[in-house]
Amino acid sequence: MIQIEGIWWPDDVGDKWKHALMHVKSVEWAIARCKKFRTAVQAGGNIGLWPRRLAQSFMDVFTFEPDDVSRACLVRNAPANVDIAAKALGAEHATCSIKHRGLGSHNLIAGDACVVVPLDDMALQRVDFIQLDVEGYEWHALKGAEATIARCRPILQLELRDSPLVRHGSSVADVRGWLSERGYRQVSAQQGSDFVFEAR
Repeated sequence: MIQIEGIWWPDDVGDKWKHALMHVKSVEWAIARCKKFRTAVQAGGNIGLWPRRLAQSFMDVFTFEPDDVSRACLVRNAPANVDIAAKALGAEHATCSIKHRGLGSHNLIAGDACVVVPLDDMALQRVDFIQLDVEGYEWHALKGAEATIARCRPILQLELRDSPLVRHGSSVADVRGWLSERGYRQVSAQQGSDFVFEAR
């Protein structure tokens, strides 16, 4: 673990930290769409850049990161109002393992190294923002948060790319259709493949 720009990174980060710091700025526009700043949920916590930024605006932040190496940095980088779960978000209770592909590109694969849980299990009552960057597992994470989304109507920021989604059995069209059926519309495309949706 090494420290760069006041942030803890995995030893093998190389120069990828520069892109990571730029990427996290895509959340600014999405945060500005929020009307309340009580609770944010973030999955794909990685080393903590997303939850660290969200913690500046929201009273409570819940982040999910099943990868041990990333989570070790996340624990050091996250402020006190970030609750860290060593789990992945999914549609139902299951297990998985992690395939490492470099900073921010870990993929869930079959296995039993970590636990997968639905967000709805937490029965959160006041979620104002959900941000998912889970390398193609967004479809599953959304399905496991269906009741939370219906109850709270949070702003959503999702990374959507067909290739990773297809690998996990869905597509960008599937996700967009699912959101549309639940009264959500896209309001902005952010940097790269990040998209912001809000309830109509």
